[in-house]
Amino acid sequence: NGCWTMPSHMSLLNGTLPSRHNINECWAEINDQKKYPKLSESVKTISEILKQKFTNLRTLKYAFLPKSLGFSKGFDLDRTIDPFVNKKRFKKLTTTLEENRDHNFFLFIHTWWVHSPYTNSYFLNKEKATKKQRRYIDNFMGMGKKKREEIIGRKSKSRGPDFIYYLKKKGWFNPTDCIDLYDGGIRYVDKYMGKIFKKMKQLGIYDNVMFIIVSDHGEHFTEHYKNKFYSAHGFDYFEEFIKVPIIIKFPHTRKQRTIDNPVSLIDVVPTILDYYKIKIPQFIQGNSLLIPISRKPTKYIVSEAVTSSHVEKKMIRIGDLKYIIQMRKPYTKGRVNWGNIYNRRLFNLKTDPLEKQNLYNQALEYKRVGSKLENLLKKVINDSIHLNNSTGEVTVDKKTIQQLRDLGYL
Repeated sequence: NGCWTMPSHMSLLNGTLPSRHNINECWAEINDQKKYPKLSESVKTISEILKQKFTNLRTLKYAFLPKSLGFSKGFDLDRTIDPFVNKKRFKKLTTTLEENRDHNFFLFIHTWWVHSPYTNSYFLNKEKATKKQRRYIDNFMGMGKKKREEIIGRKSKSRGPDFIYYLKKKGWFNPTDCIDLYDGGIRYVDKYMGKIFKKMKQLGIYDNVMFIIVSDHGEHFTEHYKNKFYSAHGFDYFEEFIKVPIIIKFPHTRKQRTIDNPVSLIDVVPTILDYYKIKIPQFIQGNSLLIPISRKPTKYIVSEAVTSSHVEKKMIRIGDLKYIIQMRKPYTKGRVNWGNIYNRRLFNLKTDPLEKQNLYNQALEYKRVGSKLENLLKKVINDSIHLNNSTGEVTVDKKTIQQLRDLGYL
């Protein structure tokens, strides 16, 4: 529902669009204002909803996401670490599983590993890097400042800029090598997911657990912007930015099926609630994936909230038709300015899967289609804003600001 981390993760955790949950502003100006909107009071997280239903449930979180914005609401255990960074941190996670093997629990794990800086050398061309250089790449996220300075040969700024400097110095700052490093991160996360499955089987709880594996956004590697190939997300809604996997393993079942029609991150929470026969709150905007598409009240996908303070883009998709609008000087809690739209794009993903041909200006009939989609999008967003009763902004802590610098957001 967004094309970058914060709005997408919040949508994942509460089943609402960014214009409803309120985590939708640009990070770029945070150094100046030190403030950021927090989660709307009318919106509850999945952890809060589950705790209301199951009083003995333990809610556990391993995620480096800002507590002050509302990401910690409803969690009994709240560890702001990435458990995949090294074996020591992963041990904390497996210990938590051991401690809760005899209890009902909800566990949320978030990793930055498939994100810039891309720090896994497994697929990097074998002739391009020595073993020592590969060790540096693979251990980068856990490396201290002095060690980074020693290797890159300059005073450290922060992890993100340091790693880009190192890639440029070695001649690896190019699409081919960055894709290889990115793919290495995918393999690394896949390996650690396998370790979690193995641990749960050893504890005898694997069959009882519902697993949901999902990402918050994709990455762009020159597909539409030829010079953007590193940490390129957050500014558009082409498929490479927003198409992510959603894989669900339900308890005690071996049946497999694939949903061919588009689904959304806001569908994850109602799917969990539907499976466990919990009434879905009215504030939720997604639909359970257990409901056949023909019976769903809404059959569109909406994305919003880009990483810009002066421009907002919003997208709506119905079937194979995707419509994107761009507006100047967004305002209100929904980041809208319907009277200042200056760019409209319409794509047919069936005939043009690579999104190379903007149909909007090609014929009057396409403008009419765009107009209908725009009116629907406006209705959806305005309805979304209606329940956004956030109580204001909060100060973002220094640890979060440093993390955002490391990841390239600041």
